[in-house]
Amino acid sequence: MKVEVQGYKQSLTASEVLSPYLGTIWEFYVSHGICKSAGQRRTASDYGLSQLPLSKMLDMAEVATDKIKVLLANSINKTLEKYDLAIIAGKGSERKNQEIDIDTPRIVCLTPFSISDEEPPKPNVGDAESILTHIRNALAHGNTYLFENGNMMLEDFATDGRITARMILHQKTLLDWIKIIDKDSKYYHIGEAGEET
Repeated sequence: MKVEVQGYKQSLTASEVLSPYLGTIWEFYVSHGICKSAGQRRTASDYGLSQLPLSKMLDMAEVATDKIKVLLANSINKTLEKYDLAIIAGKGSERKNQEIDIDTPRIVCLTPFSISDEEPPKPNVGDAESILTHIRNALAHGNTYLFENGNMMLEDFATDGRITARMILHQKTLLDWIKIIDKDSKYYHIGEAGEET
């Protein structure tokens, strides 16, 4: 289904799937997020992992390999269009809301990078950490959109207003990824159907 997403911006408290676990979601993604901007940052090794299990995360989220793009770039506007994640069409006085597909999980985001001399750009973090950082920022800044089909859109922006990430995920993916990363329930206890234990 395609919709204009602007009318769906809501707090996670409006989600029947996520609202019972807001404390856990906030702790995992924001307060103790696996990202440099988290005040009480955790790393993969805190969860007993040598690296974040990106492939397993994407499989669980039903994000196909051709539906994710993590870019070493300063802009993602053309890629958002390619992945049907551009929510505004036109420029200047011709700008208008544009419908996008809200059924298919997909991710487009920038990742921090460095360039040295004549060498190609190199990412500063892995793709999984980059995605988790953008989720952290989307949650912290209230850039969350909830749809009746059980999916959500998250978006992140740079301080200058440029879009840096937009993704469509199942709402339950936020819980699934906690279970995948904290596989031994060291910090969080979420049961099979999502219930906290």
